[in-house]
Amino acid sequence: MVTIYEVANLAQVSPKTAARILAGESGRPGNREKVMAAARKLGYVRNQQAANLRSGKSGLLGVIVPDITNPFYPVFFQTIHDIAGALGYQILLSSTFGKLKEEIHALRMFEINRVEGIVLNASEGESDEECDAILNRFLSRRVPVVLAGRPARGLKVDEIVLRNVEAVQRAVAYLVKTGHRKLGFLGGAAQNFASQERLRGFTRGLEAAGIKVEPRWISQGEFTAESGRRQALAQLSTDARPTALVAMNDSLAIGALKACQELGLRVPADVAVTGFDDITLAQLVTPALTTLRQPQEQIARDCVNLLINRIKTGKLGPPRKLTYDPDLIVRASA
Repeated sequence: MVTIYEVANLAQVSPKTAARILAGESGRPGNREKVMAAARKLGYVRNQQAANLRSGKSGLLGVIVPDITNPFYPVFFQTIHDIAGALGYQILLSSTFGKLKEEIHALRMFEINRVEGIVLNASEGESDEECDAILNRFLSRRVPVVLAGRPARGLKVDEIVLRNVEAVQRAVAYLVKTGHRKLGFLGGAAQNFASQERLRGFTRGLEAAGIKVEPRWISQGEFTAESGRRQALAQLSTDARPTALVAMNDSLAIGALKACQELGLRVPADVAVTGFDDITLAQLVTPALTTLRQPQEQIARDCVNLLINRIKTGKLGPPRKLTYDPDLIVRASA
């Protein structure tokens, strides 16, 4: 590996001068030209980690999402990337795919790279004391954290709070208003915090309408279209079937549309279907999907602005809760 001393020697300047110029600081025009030419000729690559250690700044934000293959998260990440980039920061992105060990690995990678702020959409269901211990180490170094996907549980971090329960209750109330009394629920992983909240909203919505909850019409699986298809087929393949399906996310709902097509059921004449998130595909499928829209771009924008404000001021407290109410978007599927 080419060293700063070799660059300085070829450019005939001091190592200190070469280091300053290669770090982006100003220098005499003649020296700058010689140093940059020497660096190009030798193939010099700056050791960014060493530079981070010296300066205490990396210009990096760490972002962890549960599943980058979920169509919701690319838009969320794109917004974070664009806003952070405009403010001079770059993003380290990691996807856990719902696995705690991947979350721990990502947080350790963030430690190594000395990120200056973290957006963590957490994995749920398993004991995560180790994750909390790592997050507390960041907080002790005044590195701000925005947490989503689970409660803070004593961590002094900023939180994203989505009103899942109230949102699904609105979807259920809408379906009941349009004449449905037999409602089924298509869920993701049972241990997922959002899944638990949305199921709670579903059951509360039924109870508020005086409708008995039918356990046989409540199912859970993965957060994918194929899982939605399988769950919907199981609920709709009997004579005693629901007339409306409330899916935990749009991918599950799109899978349910496919199941209805396979069974020869018309949507919404025979079965109404609702989703959650309002991903781009929700408007493109046939029929277009009635869904609960998360303000994903606003959430991403608020996260970045809050993180960078805390980075610049050096103040982590008091923790804030960024609270959002999904909107019910009525389209042709229900």
